[in-house]
Amino acid sequence: MFYDKNLYIGTDYCDYTVKLGTCQTFNFLQNAMIDGFEVYDCGNRGLGNKCNAYWAVTKTKIHIYNRPAWGETVNVRSDYLNDGKLRVNVKTQAFGKDGSLLFGGVQELCVLDKATHRVKRLSDTCLPAPETNEGVASFNKFIIPEKADYSYTLTVRSQHIDMSRHVNNIEYVRMALDLFTVDELCEKEVDNIEVHYIGECRESEELICNRTDDGKTSYLWIIKEDKKAFEMKIEFK
Repeated sequence: MFYDKNLYIGTDYCDYTVKLGTCQTFNFLQNAMIDGFEVYDCGNRGLGNKCNAYWAVTKTKIHIYNRPAWGETVNVRSDYLNDGKLRVNVKTQAFGKDGSLLFGGVQELCVLDKATHRVKRLSDTCLPAPETNEGVASFNKFIIPEKADYSYTLTVRSQHIDMSRHVNNIEYVRMALDLFTVDELCEKEVDNIEVHYIGECRESEELICNRTDDGKTSYLWIIKEDKKAFEMKIEFK
């Protein structure tokens, strides 16, 4: 276990339902990944200093059992494993005070060279070998419909950008969720989410955010210059 913390659900983690929001759930996974790797001095600072590299999240999936409410404290635990070549998984779970599982998620990551932005072999980085390589997660390839039911255009602004000078991973999720109304998101409870980060977007670029529905499933994707930069599949309960 490389991350194990009790976290208080404050207002910054809540949405309009006064419960842990969908974007904020991704924050839990992101923080666990970042803080966990820093323990081994192979977070973005360690990778940058030792390997001239940085972490890139390529895919994430989350299953939500129950959303904690404002004022509750949850226990978040994470560990990582890899395929011995290029892919790293960070698996995260959150538990309530009674020990019940609130949500579970897994992130797929790779290490990119700062100069070339090409994927580095894990053996060429400072990442310690995990205790086991068994159980590396598989992600689903889903087919995005060709026609959108809803769409809007967005210009990337400064507050969308992270330390890499690209759009922050969670900002893509936020952009996609803006295709729903508040009433829709209050009425629907998320069951499963899977996201794929496909391309990098930068400040001032124009993005087209799209959504189409198929029963209790919604497909959302973001396009930059006619190329897909992000895609997400949400299954509602």
